[in-house]
Amino acid sequence: MRIEDKLLIREIQKRNKEVFEVLFHDYYPGLVKFAEGFVFEPEVCQDIVQNIFIHIWEQAEYLTITVSLKSYLYKAVRNRCLNHIRNLNIQDKHHLLYIEASLNDSQAGWEDTEITQKIESAIDELPPKMAEIFKLKYLEEKTLRDIAAQLDISENTIKTQLLRAKGKLRKALVRTLDLNFFL
Repeated sequence: MRIEDKLLIREIQKRNKEVFEVLFHDYYPGLVKFAEGFVFEPEVCQDIVQNIFIHIWEQAEYLTITVSLKSYLYKAVRNRCLNHIRNLNIQDKHHLLYIEASLNDSQAGWEDTEITQKIESAIDELPPKMAEIFKLKYLEEKTLRDIAAQLDISENTIKTQLLRAKGKLRKALVRTLDLNFFL
């Protein structure tokens, strides 16, 4: 670790607001941009980075960093972004089960065709390729590998398109159905 980093950490541990503000202003824009490589929502990225700085300030006296400050911050952002994505995937699975049930389970007593139509409409409003990937994955239950082979695109492209589709659907369905559980 550089001597400058050790001095910065010591000053933060002493609760030196000026040093902390300089650290924040120096690193914040780059960390937000870095977070956007994982999470495609700028507001969420800003929250993630701000929460890291809040945590550092609140835990200043217990702060022990053994690597460079820059490495620590970027690793913290990466980990928080991955946690956020993991949590979204867990939530999205439940949301997608709801969507699938409303689209496919009419024989089980699901009679609300208005909701089904709004969900189908939201899917149809996605860009054509994104909608196709979404339908193949969640309605036809194809694997990423099968979709990649069928559409001749990479699995990473499919993952990115699915993540973006989920975000767009979540926003569209919250607006049209006023469903708070999609937030």
